[in-house]
Order: sequence, then structure tokens, then C-alpha cells
Amino acid sequence: MIPMKTYIAKMNMAIFLTVAMVHSVSAAASKIAVRPEQPVKLFPLEDVRLLKSPFSEAVKVNREYLLAHDPNRLLAPFRREAGLEPKAQPYGNWESGGLDGHTAGHYLSALSLMMASGADRDGEFRRRLAYMIGELADIQKANGNGYLGGIPKSEEYWKGVGDGHVELMQRRWAPWYNLHKMFAGLRDAYLHGGNEQARDLLARYGNWCEKVTSGLTDGQMQRMLGTEYGGMNEVLADIYAITGDRKYIELAKRFNHRAVFEPLENRQDRLTGLHANTQIPKITGMECIAALVHDERLHTGAKFFWETVTQNRSVVFGGNSVSEHFNDPKDFSGMIEHREGPETCNTYNMLRLTEALFTAEPKAAYADFYERALYNHILASIHPKRPGYVYFTPIRPAHYRVYSQPEQAFWCCVGTGMENPGRSGEFIYARAKDGVYVNLFIPSELSVPEIGIVLRQETTFPEEGRTQLSLQLDKPVTFTLNIRHPGWVGAEDFAVKVNGGPVAVGSTPSSYAAIRREWNHGDRLEVSLPMRTTIERLPDGSDWVAILHGPIVLASPCGEKDMPNLYADGSRMGHVASGPMVPLDSVGVILSTAEELPSHVVPDPQAGPLHFRLLDVVEPAAPEGVSLEPFFRLHDRRYQMYWQLTTEEGLAERRERLAALARAKAAREAATLDAVAVGEQRPEVEHNFKWEGSEAGVFRGSSWRHF
Repeated sequence: MIPMKTYIAKMNMAIFLTVAMVHSVSAAASKIAVRPEQPVKLFPLEDVRLLKSPFSEAVKVNREYLLAHDPNRLLAPFRREAGLEPKAQPYGNWESGGLDGHTAGHYLSALSLMMASGADRDGEFRRRLAYMIGELADIQKANGNGYLGGIPKSEEYWKGVGDGHVELMQRRWAPWYNLHKMFAGLRDAYLHGGNEQARDLLARYGNWCEKVTSGLTDGQMQRMLGTEYGGMNEVLADIYAITGDRKYIELAKRFNHRAVFEPLENRQDRLTGLHANTQIPKITGMECIAALVHDERLHTGAKFFWETVTQNRSVVFGGNSVSEHFNDPKDFSGMIEHREGPETCNTYNMLRLTEALFTAEPKAAYADFYERALYNHILASIHPKRPGYVYFTPIRPAHYRVYSQPEQAFWCCVGTGMENPGRSGEFIYARAKDGVYVNLFIPSELSVPEIGIVLRQETTFPEEGRTQLSLQLDKPVTFTLNIRHPGWVGAEDFAVKVNGGPVAVGSTPSSYAAIRREWNHGDRLEVSLPMRTTIERLPDGSDWVAILHGPIVLASPCGEKDMPNLYADGSRMGHVASGPMVPLDSVGVILSTAEELPSHVVPDPQAGPLHFRLLDVVEPAAPEGVSLEPFFRLHDRRYQMYWQLTTEEGLAERRERLAALARAKAAREAATLDAVAVGEQRPEVEHNFKWEGSEAGVFRGSSWRHF
């Protein structure tokens, strides 16, 4: 039997711990009709409040970004397709380039998550949510069939699809992916935002989906799923959990993409060359359905996907993909060279999958990955002062990132970027039947009012390697506190004190220290989390390495020269850092072994917390060393997070070889007017490719298409 996944917790379901182990159900849980048991649940966002930290600062910046947008402009494509006069001009960029309307669903989710996390003290987000849901109700009524989409010429298009012309999928930009955002936005508006009307809109939208697909054969459905469809299987399963109507879970199963799922169920990695973020949301749906119908094969496939992506296909900050596609795990050289590194959407979705798998099996390895990706990719992708989100994070040495600007950029990573800060409290804690898990060391307060418990976590982590927990209780309670012993803390270094006295924990790296006792009001725990400097190679085992202190990736600032479009305009490719790439033969290399390198990373307290200097081993020589700082704090600059290890003998040969390659590439690019990576989704969309009866694939790491 597969335990229920995170999305039940995500939907604010809570089966609460009591001393007698009797379960009571919160008001929020009454929104859920299907509540199968699972060993762990995440607390509702309403129960967690962030204290001062970089995450609470990101919430403030996110509020500014959200309030800069006009709901009427976001709704304009929906009114247009319903035959209603738009109340404002639609936005440009991706919002008028084929993905019309996709941002509105993200916006509903973002408003709802910010409300649930306590970031709506003046009620403005609630007012905006209510207004948009009311407008969408009018739009759905005008459509007359439950539809809520902004795809150009929607009525004609979906009639053709419903009539069996699934080849039409290739004539629009990811149609189901687009619609999925509104499905998810309505779900979140109901479950996180508390908007009851959103539930009715969501159910009617699900009915429309069932009607459109009801006449399609199984073969037609599977061909249709060859085009990116977001997490349609997940959100339809969510509608089943909300309503209890089994037609939605059966419909969700029809959105399971067998060409991708079956190899994973057999623990086969056939991901190379696939568009990465097309796959991740559907795998979250895979685990969602597995939990609801107790399907062991689906659960096995989702777990294997997570394992192979995190262990074999992810770089040091938790991201994956190059130019949006999974590269060969045996060769990361293309990612080192490319300006289009891992995209933030991928990691957003990997964290949601991680939550799902953790609730099924609370392993510390899931939390270790979550922490690494949350700090070093998600937090790093949000500008802390000038609101904006990052799409690509190159690992190419001395390159840079681009930030969106409100009302100009409407990339996919803007949509998920809007959601991320509101989700920051989602995984800090989790509930077992007999206790609480402490997964992340983020200043926060967990309240469980129905049993009279407040757990407060105070820390400046990662600036210091410790955290402190205190308990406020109405009366003594016996339960287990499961505190993560991170994989980055040595076996003998992790320590816990309760009320000043040491307690035996017996934990090992990447496990949980289970402390069970009768807890009293005012009890305090001090957790020691000593951080050390470590080196991590790329997954292909090459001599490219990154430097970490604890879970924090360190990078070296490389100046502010030649960073055009640092704050993106509304151009189609504005999300790409298109400025000149520094030749690889000009960037720093390290004359050291991986084993010796940590001894050359020394603290630089005068520069600030978590600042270091890399001494004596960098070429070109830097007499005072090279500065290193947390990547999540490094903004508006070029940077180097990966370094190639070499020797004196190999240095000259490396320079000559790289210089020759760079000259050849520069000459080729100078003679090229345009280029299309055939078989890759985004370049083909950008060049308005049209085809029928065509197939695409990957051979030896290169994409192909034949007609």
C-alpha cells in the first residue's frame, strides 16, 4: 500500500497528533473528501510562520513583484476567448506569444500561498484573489462549457482535438501545459486561499476536460501526451481528492505518459535528450496517483526518477538540464560550455516531487536534497532588492544570470518564481503519527493550536552551524522530535542538548535523531551542526569541481563587465544571458587535488559571514587569494562556481586546446545567420516550426528530427 503523498498535506489536510494518538480533523481538512493514510504529512502553511531570515526577505520582495501586476491584463486572454471585451490590454512577451493566459494561474497560486503563509496583512492579496475568481466565473459562464483558457482560437482548437486531431498539439505552444496553470491556480485558490467559489470553477473545468478527451482512443491520448502537458495528471487527481468523484482519478490516469513511465517503473533511465521540465511535473502526478490508488509500480517509477535525476543528472546547487534538456549523465562538458544552464522551474518541480516522496517515506536524503536546492537555486533565483526571478543559471565559469522585470517578462520561471516565496515554510516541519520532524533549519514558528503546542526555531543558519528549538505547551505532552542529522555533518559532530544537558542521539549523517520524552512548557533544545568545507565533482566524474561549506555552494564574483539585458526586457529571448562568454582558457583553474583543496579554503571574516578566500592554488595566480561567498547572495555579477582541477603540465596543453576550440567556434558563429536545434522544443517553437507525422529523438547526445 502506497502512503498518501504531500498534496494532501499541500491541500491543508491535517490528521493531528494527540497524546492519546486519537486523530482529530481540522477545518481545512474538511475540504478533502479522500484522505488515505500516510506515515508523514506536511503541516498546513497556516501553521508555519517565518521569522527573520533571507526567506522572509524574499517574501517581502515577492509581495512587491505581485502587486506590480494588473489582474485585468492577466485575465484579458480569457475574456477574449470567451467572447467578452477585455478590460485591459493583455501583457506581451510569452503572454501574447502563444502561451496566452498561463501566468494568471500561477498568479492565483502565488496570491493564495502568500495568504496562507501570513504575508497578506492588509488583505490586498485576498481582494485580488476574490476579484479574479469572480471574473473567471463570468468567463466560464460565457464559455458555457466549463472552459477557462486563453489559448488563441480556443473554441476551434479544442473542438479539433476532441474530434481526434491530436496532431494539433504540435500547432500550439504546449496547450495542456498552459491550461494546467489555471487548473492548479484554482486548486490553490480553494485549498490555500480559502475561496469556495474556486472549487466550483475547478470541478466544472475538470468536467470540460473529461468531455474533450472522452472520445479519444487510448492511442490518441498517448500521442497527445508527447507534447508538454504540465502536471495535468496531478491536478486531476487533486480534483478527485477534493470531490471524491472517481471519474477524475480515472481521467488523471489517462494523462499518464506510458512512453516515459514504463521505463522508469522498470528502473531504466532513458531520460537523456528529453525536455527536462516536461517530465518532472508528470512524475509528481505519477506519485500522486500512486498514493491515491496504491499503485506500487507508479511509486517505484517516481522514486527511481528522483534518484537518477538527483544523483546522476543534477549539479551542485540542485538544478538539472542544459538548454532545458537532460544531458548525457556521463558527459557534462556541454553544460560547462553553455550559457543556458539549469532552469529554475525544474528545481521548483523537483522540490514538489521531493515533498511527495518524503511523505511516503521520510528519509533524510530527501531533506538533504531539498535543503541544497532550496538555498542554492530557489533562494538564489530571487533578487533580494530589485524584484525579479532567474530563468537559466549557467555553470559556465565567469558567466551571469538575467532577472525578470514586473510587467515585462512572463516566462515559466516567472510563474513559478511568484509561487516560491509563499512555499518557503512548506517543508520546514512535518508530522508523524507520534511526533514532529524538523527538516530544515530556518527561523520559524510552528503552531498546533488544537493540542496547544508552539515550536519556535531560532537560528542564523547558515551563518552559524547551530539552531535552537523551544516549546510552548498548554500541558506536558509525550511525543518524538525527529531532528535531521544532515549528510554534511560528521557522525561525531552532530550533538543535541535538552535544557542544557547532552542527550544521546545515536544518529548518523543523513538520518534523523529521534528524541522521545515528555515535553514541558519552556523546554529548549540546542542542536550543533558544525559545517566543514567539501569538494563535489560533476556527476560525470570529470575534473570540474565545486566548493561547499556545509550545504552552501560557494562561488567567486567575477566582475560586472559586459552583462547586457541583466534586467530583462520583453523580448522573446530576454531570459537568456546573451552577453559575451569569457573564453574557458581565460578563467581560473586550480592546481590541486580534490583531497587537498579544502585546506586552501580559509575563512575571511572581515568580508562577512560565510566568506572565504581560496589561497595558493588558483591559476592565474592571485597573491591575496580568490574570494568565495555563498552563491545565494551573489547577484548582479558574473561568477564562477565550478573550477577545473589540473596540473602544471596539463595547464599549457589545456590553454592551447581550449583556445583552438574557441577560435573555431567563434569563426563558425560569425558565419552563421541563424541556427535551430532541431528536435528541441524551445528552438523549434521560436522558429515557428510546423510539422505532421514527424518524430524526434536523441542519438549520442544530439537531438534529431525526421519527416
